[in-house]
Amino acid sequence: MDFRLNLKVKFTLTICCLLAVSVISLGWIFLLQVEESALRVLREKGTILVQGLASGSELAVLTHDPDHLEAALGPLRDQVDVVYAGVADERGAILSEHRIADAVRVPEWAAPAVDPGTEGPAFVAVQPPGDGPAQYFVSVPIRAGRRALFGEDGMLLGEGSAPRANGRLGTACIGLSTGSVMKEIGRLRRGLVLATLAVLVAGVAIAVFLVRVIVEPVKQLVRATERIAAGDLDTLLPRRGRDEIGALAVAFNQMTVHLRESRRALERSNSDLERKVEERTGALKEAQGQLIQAEKMTVVGQLVSGVAHELNNPLAGVLGYAQLLLRKGALGETRQGLLKIEAEAGRCKRIVQNLLIFARHHKPRKTLLDLNAVIESTLEMRDYHLRTDNITALRDLDPDLPRTMADMNQIQQVLMNMINNAQHAMLEVQRPHRMSIATRHHAGRIQIRLADNGSGIRQEHLPRIFDPFFTTKEVGRGTGLGLSICYGIIQEHRGAIRVESTPGKGTVFEIELPVQGEGDATGPEATEPREVAGEGPPPRTGRILLVDDETSILEVLGDVLRLDGHLVEAERDGIAALRRLRQERFDVVVSDLKMPGMGGQELFARLADIDPSLVRRLVFTTGDLANPETLKFLESAGNPYLQKPFDLNAVRSIVQRLLAAA
Repeated sequence: MDFRLNLKVKFTLTICCLLAVSVISLGWIFLLQVEESALRVLREKGTILVQGLASGSELAVLTHDPDHLEAALGPLRDQVDVVYAGVADERGAILSEHRIADAVRVPEWAAPAVDPGTEGPAFVAVQPPGDGPAQYFVSVPIRAGRRALFGEDGMLLGEGSAPRANGRLGTACIGLSTGSVMKEIGRLRRGLVLATLAVLVAGVAIAVFLVRVIVEPVKQLVRATERIAAGDLDTLLPRRGRDEIGALAVAFNQMTVHLRESRRALERSNSDLERKVEERTGALKEAQGQLIQAEKMTVVGQLVSGVAHELNNPLAGVLGYAQLLLRKGALGETRQGLLKIEAEAGRCKRIVQNLLIFARHHKPRKTLLDLNAVIESTLEMRDYHLRTDNITALRDLDPDLPRTMADMNQIQQVLMNMINNAQHAMLEVQRPHRMSIATRHHAGRIQIRLADNGSGIRQEHLPRIFDPFFTTKEVGRGTGLGLSICYGIIQEHRGAIRVESTPGKGTVFEIELPVQGEGDATGPEATEPREVAGEGPPPRTGRILLVDDETSILEVLGDVLRLDGHLVEAERDGIAALRRLRQERFDVVVSDLKMPGMGGQELFARLADIDPSLVRRLVFTTGDLANPETLKFLESAGNPYLQKPFDLNAVRSIVQRLLAAA
């Protein structure tokens, strides 16, 4: 039996069962009420008749007059439902009776068994033999009243014949048959059966109607759905009225039309599939080129990191000797030359540090920054390139800009990237090139606004410029990573970055950073010591052990520390330094991290076993801060460290601080 047949059967059976149960339940309740009411009326009728018989036969019982008793029983012969009427004396002897049928069974208590103290009627039901109707017998006591004492003419009877007033004379009994009542109830039952049948017929008719109204449209919908599933999208349903079924047909037809239109559109698009595949292939090749370019940048970054590390050692020697000779009091042209050497070495130092900024990935190292100073230093690094491209950089920096906790390297990387993008965009147009950068402070946030009058960004590209690997530059000029890295850095600083651009007129980048104090910022703070300017006689001196594999660094550090009165010893590797530390006592140890044999990290671990108090007075020097492992060790150790090339005043300052603490 399939779904459609089941649905018909369910509708028909459900409706017929509901109607049949409802009619039978209501009819049964009605029959019970009718039967109860008829029996109640029958009992009331018997009560009235027996009370009349008792009253009418009162004098005849007292005088034992059979004629009067027959006269009292006579009217009852014609009463409907009366099957028995009788009168008995006070001893229960029958004085007179009338039976309508022989099947009448008078209960034994009808005359004598009535309680002498009972004033009301007594009832008893009797079922005759066979299947005849039940019989109800009603009996009441006959008592002596005024009529019995005085007679019909009102004369007082004799003392011998007159009973005591209100004494019991006998019993009157009436028997009633329930035959007529049962016949009426039988007719009602037959009517109920006919009504039930009529209701069932009506239920079947209603079910057929509902099947035509509901099930048939559903069947049509199923068949149409099957045809559509088979690919026939020209199938439509006829609309049946404006009810829900009609609305369903309309919605189905609309769906079919939309499917048909979609298939036609798909068929039309298939003709362009080859062209789109070619376009996607070209885009894939472009993305592959971007990935190759990104890999090239990674390799370049690693190369730059290695070169910068190798440059730091000789650069530290050049800068150190220049500062040392200046401190020894060189005069005249020699001093001027040394100042130039110091300045150019400092410039080289900044260039190397900027290379390391772009070459390494490190955790945010937030310090209190003056963003105006960071902007000035970034513009200074790009000054030569801006001047050679005839770009005018205008500054509008808020002099009251508050300082905030931020990672200088990362903020500088963001500014450098945006300045480079602005520079490239301005070179694409033929007009005077102007770039402006402004800072403002409002409602606890610092705003940096960088605007250029370059070629601008197309509107369809604006939503994607912060996506990784998205770039509008030609192959070889961009990797598509710069702005996405900038976005991540600003988000990491709990800030926001926005862009507005008009093609052909220029672009405006806006950066917002929250003003944060030292307690509000997250991330490790820089542990590099500040460079201390100025000179003067050191208040404390001590024994200093220098450990480095670069002779120039050992010599320049030894000379500057000896000028401050310290006793300085030097070793070229960690093994020799460890041997010296086991034999002699030193107040401060300054050690390079990377050396042949034993480096500074292993020396740090070994020193804890030799002299634990000296561990906190171990100063590290390194030119390899681009290495994540180096940064991780320096942060976990917590010791002060100096980045090569370092300022000699910073070395003197940190040595003096450690001696004072000791």
